[in-house]
Amino acid sequence: MLAKSFTLSLACAAFVSAQSASIAVPPAAETLAAIVTPANLPLFESETIQLTDNVVAALRKNPDFADYASLVEFEDSANSTLSVRGRRTRRALRCKTMPGDDLYPSQAAWADFDKLLGNALDKIIPIASPCYKDSEYDNYDAAKCANLVKNFDAEETYYNDNGALMNPLYYGMTCRLPASGDLANGTCTQGGYSEYAVKVSNVAQIQLAVNLARNLNLRLVIRNTGHDYNGRSVGKGALSIWTHGLKEIKYVEDYESPTYKGPVFKVGAAVQGFELYEAADKYGISAIAGICPTVGVFGGYSTGGGHSPLMQLFGVGSDQIVALEVVLASGRFVTVTPEVNGDLYWAMLGGGGGTFGVITSAVVKVHRKVPVTTSSWTIMTSESVTAEKFWEAFRFFYDNIPVYNRAKTYSWFQVMKLAPGSYMWHMGPFFATDKTIEEYETLIKPFYEKCAALGIELNANTTYYDSFYPAYQATFGTLNYHIGDASGISGNRLVTSDNWKTSGIRDKTFAAVQNAVENDVIFAMYHQRPADQENRNINSVNPAFRNEESQMVIINSVAEETAEGWQATVEKLTTQVMAPLREVTPTGGAYGNEADIAEPNWQQSFWGSNYPRLQQIKKKYDPDMLFYVHHGVGTEGWAIDDNGIIGAGVQSTDGPLCRV
Repeated sequence: MLAKSFTLSLACAAFVSAQSASIAVPPAAETLAAIVTPANLPLFESETIQLTDNVVAALRKNPDFADYASLVEFEDSANSTLSVRGRRTRRALRCKTMPGDDLYPSQAAWADFDKLLGNALDKIIPIASPCYKDSEYDNYDAAKCANLVKNFDAEETYYNDNGALMNPLYYGMTCRLPASGDLANGTCTQGGYSEYAVKVSNVAQIQLAVNLARNLNLRLVIRNTGHDYNGRSVGKGALSIWTHGLKEIKYVEDYESPTYKGPVFKVGAAVQGFELYEAADKYGISAIAGICPTVGVFGGYSTGGGHSPLMQLFGVGSDQIVALEVVLASGRFVTVTPEVNGDLYWAMLGGGGGTFGVITSAVVKVHRKVPVTTSSWTIMTSESVTAEKFWEAFRFFYDNIPVYNRAKTYSWFQVMKLAPGSYMWHMGPFFATDKTIEEYETLIKPFYEKCAALGIELNANTTYYDSFYPAYQATFGTLNYHIGDASGISGNRLVTSDNWKTSGIRDKTFAAVQNAVENDVIFAMYHQRPADQENRNINSVNPAFRNEESQMVIINSVAEETAEGWQATVEKLTTQVMAPLREVTPTGGAYGNEADIAEPNWQQSFWGSNYPRLQQIKKKYDPDMLFYVHHGVGTEGWAIDDNGIIGAGVQSTDGPLCRV
């Protein structure tokens, strides 16, 4: 009965409220007054369109829809016909409902659910399927395939298509873009991609998706841009909530709440880094987002901590959030602030994306205009620059990282082994906030003098900008972020100030750095330290993040793109490259958004001493694991059974999500 097809008729009009002037109201929704919430700002128009008890009651009383109301009712509904029975059923089932299971909706049921949503449901089709003559989609198109292949590393190719993932490894490599030509060998199947996506334009659609997934024990995933190395925004057989349409931005100059007074943006959950930076520049202010312009700011980025070229002045991404509007696993729409649902506020800001609820908007701090001096250089071994001189110059810079952090600056750079005994170090860029060229050169002068003494000609390219955005556009905004293929496996380590305290620990840590470089990897590094917060305990940001001096990101290349090759690469990264770094950084941790897929002791690495409390809050708000992500809070009892498709230890999303 639960999977029975909906049958809609004109009777739906009985519980449709007045249409919004600019946003269509789906049949199973009503428009509420734009009240001022505990966030002390009115809801966006998209947030006033909600699924309510009145709407569900109207469905329940209508004999044509009584059975269907139970599919979208709230978990805590006082008149629930399903919640108690549903909880028992869900907890008795080992795995989430998959296509072919009795509880899984039929195609007719999906079609009628689409009508309830207001025609917002899409069948997800893998982006590479036009390249395959042998596929279930019958959509071979040589010209479209050639265009996809040509633009395989363009980020917009991926974040504008819900049938795409920036690392194909984690959906199971079941429909991969070919390297060249207009035809791929083999077949194209759905693999680890979700089955359907709700293209969200209002809160009611999120609530309907959440309630349907919970009541039918479906796997549910949340996606904005899909910019995630570990594949946490896709899932085999899942229903996807695609928030990419929630793009509102509103500037409020004189905002005030019990914990903050000053200018803010109220922003939709889908706003990306470049959009936030552009808006801030328009108003002559600064905002916090990441170095990659296309990352969504208010999903996994801010909820995972969020490092930024301005973090040394204003704190990490999580520190910017004053309030959130959220749909919970129960289907209820709530405001989250330090004073209202304070435990959830603490957990969501640091506890990781896709774990506690679906964010629809955030109120975020914005800051003063910031001038920036940027500088870049490249040092390579040569006839005049021996390997010994190369490492001596780099070691001098490395030892002085705490000095640069105390000066409230930031940098990103790469060190690579080009061949045995041959190395390259590219600084791109040193990002000296609040510094003139003269102030920057005074700070960096000892390093310049060290290079001169070693006979290294630096030829630094140094430029001053009177505000953040043009400095960002000229540096980080130009980088290619290595997406669209599975030729590399990444991991990272947050290294705290403890590793610079004595010459002995500096020597051991630097040896681990050299070991990483020697193991044929791309070794990327930041010098970064977030501005200290008056109250560090206001959110659950990784304690290692608070005390870091550097984040080290390691990308190990895959020699052979087979199950055995990927497995060998992950094992090498975890045991040979990352293990020495982990051993020498006991007070360190890892940044979950760029983590090793096989990160050992991940609870400690991602959250440290915050993890036990995060587990308790997860159990309170999502006891049945509606919101699952790989290595997310509380997921110890769950795993994806992908039968080792990619290789043992390299979990994809191409399998059912089951209790273990």
